[in-house]
Amino acid sequence: MQLREEEETVTSEFSDQLKSTFNWFDTNFTKILEDTFCEFWNENADVKLVCVSENTNILAEREEFFVTQIRLNKELSVFIRLSKNIVKNLLENILGPNGRNFNIEKLTELEAKILTGFDDFLYKNFSHLIKSGDALPQNNTNYNEANLTFFLKTKTKTIGKLVIKIPVVAVEPETTQLAEESFSITDFLNSTAEVKLNVGYTRIRLNELKHLEKDDIVMLEHSKSNKMVLTYNNYSTEIKVVPNPAIMIDYDNFDDNGNNPKGDNTMTSPDIYNMWDTIQVDIGAEFEKVKLTLGELKQISEGLVVDIGSVYDNRIDLKVEDKIVASGELIIINDRYGVKINQIFTEEKNQASDNAEYAQEHPQQQQIEEMLDEPEYTQQNEPETPPVQEDTDTSVNEEDFDYSDFDVDDEDL
Repeated sequence: MQLREEEETVTSEFSDQLKSTFNWFDTNFTKILEDTFCEFWNENADVKLVCVSENTNILAEREEFFVTQIRLNKELSVFIRLSKNIVKNLLENILGPNGRNFNIEKLTELEAKILTGFDDFLYKNFSHLIKSGDALPQNNTNYNEANLTFFLKTKTKTIGKLVIKIPVVAVEPETTQLAEESFSITDFLNSTAEVKLNVGYTRIRLNELKHLEKDDIVMLEHSKSNKMVLTYNNYSTEIKVVPNPAIMIDYDNFDDNGNNPKGDNTMTSPDIYNMWDTIQVDIGAEFEKVKLTLGELKQISEGLVVDIGSVYDNRIDLKVEDKIVASGELIIINDRYGVKINQIFTEEKNQASDNAEYAQEHPQQQQIEEMLDEPEYTQQNEPETPPVQEDTDTSVNEEDFDYSDFDVDDEDL
């Protein structure tokens, strides 16, 4: 990758001011949060303030939160955000374990009231640090906010994150004189971190998956040659990259859909012998773990276009349901990525294929297994019904009818 060697500059004077208030927030809020959670969990809770920031910290992005707004006046509010794991643990501690899969977007009215009550109780415990509505400026022009990001854990496990957003005009934190930085961010630009790079995916039929061969080209319909998805632990983001001209295939040899009319090195479509062969599965392409420098990650976080030329030399894997079925080299055809296969993992390919086929063939297998665990069903549970006798004589005898039943009056005619 190509880097721009430059000194780190502070883009916000307010951000610099928040750094000097970290100790005050840590000293005053952390102990209150620990005592509050301890009262609910009946065990010691370890709370750590990890960041005081102008905006929501990246550590709290892409997470689901339960949010409570506490109004200070018509313009200003304090927001308390509980992450999904904290919400789940709070509710289980009060209501007991719930067998269903927890969905924070489908809370019951009772669950929402419990969480709101907890947030109100938490706010009451630190409200003495917040100015009352009467003490707030009447014509406020400063809408800066301090985002306090806390990590919560018990002795056995990390529970989740809690974010408190406070208008800066509502608090009077003491400041600490910051020591002069003894190093520059540029000192660490060449340090590395392991990340994953996903380049795209496509859908193929099972019979095509089963018959993948060396030198086949798998086109990734859902991909763009100038974009990839970077994943580090649980954090993922789309990044802009400079397409590598060295891996571009001659445009004239392929049509608009990335197909090679000459049939050279393209994935063939074998004959279909049964309905399972038509089942479609997602197959994605991902580089094996690659090392990027912190300088490159810094550029990515700033939304800049980065040159990842060295990454293209790494092996790229084709995966189905997180199983590597093949590997090869990345190519670009008509602004989309493709993978030219140079190795097939037969066992993994067959297993992924069998799993997809089995899922389609047995869509209710889990329900059946659950039914097998229930008490045996007997005929006693079914209401008795009298047997129906079949009329074996299909002939009709006129003497069986009483024609008087069909007499009609003349006036009815």
